Amino acid sequence: MNGDSPPLDGDLPFYVSSGLMLLACLLKLPALVRARGRDWLLSSICALLFLGAGVLFTTAQTTIALVNRGTGVPNIAAPIVYMLLVAFSGASIVLVLNWRGETETAQPRRLSRVTLAAYGATVLLIAVLFSLGDAPVEQRTRFDLYYATTPFIREMVLLYLTAHAVASLTVGHLCRRWSGEVHGMLRTGLRVLATAYLMHFVGYDLMTAAAVVGGWTGHTWDTLIVIARTTIAPSAVLGAAGFVLPLIGGSTTVRYWQLAPLARTVRPVRGAPGPTPLPLPWWKPSVHLRLTRRQTYISDRILACRDHSDPRIRDEAHRLALARNATGEEAAAIAEAALIVAAVEVHYARGSHGTPPRRRVNADERTVSSSDLVHISRALRSRIVKDVRTRTRNHRRP
Repeated sequence: MNGDSPPLDGDLPFYVSSGLMLLACLLKLPALVRARGRDWLLSSICALLFLGAGVLFTTAQTTIALVNRGTGVPNIAAPIVYMLLVAFSGASIVLVLNWRGETETAQPRRLSRVTLAAYGATVLLIAVLFSLGDAPVEQRTRFDLYYATTPFIREMVLLYLTAHAVASLTVGHLCRRWSGEVHGMLRTGLRVLATAYLMHFVGYDLMTAAAVVGGWTGHTWDTLIVIARTTIAPSAVLGAAGFVLPLIGGSTTVRYWQLAPLARTVRPVRGAPGPTPLPLPWWKPSVHLRLTRRQTYISDRILACRDHSDPRIRDEAHRLALARNATGEEAAAIAEAALIVAAVEVHYARGSHGTPPRRRVNADERTVSSSDLVHISRALRSRIVKDVRTRTRNHRRP
């Protein structure tokens, strides 16, 4: 079998999956170039997608045959695949650790350094063990099983399987636990990731390990290797989707539309500082500019009605939100949204009898992050905020 031409049809899922991951990486490349290295999360995910595409590409039998023949070293493709897979596993742990610990940098960075050191050493040790072992007969799909009892090669297989299994369990557990604390696209992405890494562990690590153990006891369990190979491509694509989904949820276009409810809420405010920018035609390509203008539009009107803000409304809304089992972040957004809608109602009621004086605003005062405004915009759907708007409107009605 190993002397024949590799089956291209069987490799198609690997090449298609690799292409999809590479395409996802390339689609994010313009944003990565614009960020100029300042967006750590985007850079990390692009690197992970590229590395994952490399794993899938080198796992295909056609690629394995070409690498082995091109280098003249039988089975050299095996340690290359293993090293890429281990590197991908370590990078996955580091990404999730830092992604989860954005507000607490000391511990994630310490754990990241330990992870990088451990997985970096594992990659080097795989290369050393392969060079010490003897694997003269080419095996494109049964390498793990064929050399299950070969000195040094046996240890190399156990090493990469252990490293990959630990990463699969760690990332899956972290994503599942974290998904219970967040909402929206981030929760969806984390649950998809947890599923993907569970597939990695059960479908690939356990099946391959069982086949290797079978080889030690004199059994030939090729079916388990076939099952393991069939789970590689779908679980990898699922993992890529899990990492990309939160990025889509936080993209510029989505944020622009997420701010629409808040923009409508502050529309009645008159006397906002600074001139109102001219509307952009619908064919303008710069979504970033649209987002910036909408953000400025909202911030200016919030500042214009600041004198009508009542801190007691914010405090009361915050207490009610916490009493209804909202998280700290959700309660803060609900409290801020309640403060804004009440201030807008009061400002509009008083403004109908005369435009209030416009005050000078510092440029720094106008800067509010779009992510903060998005949280406030979402909080407008809260029953607490709706009750505050109704109560304020009825109270101001003559």
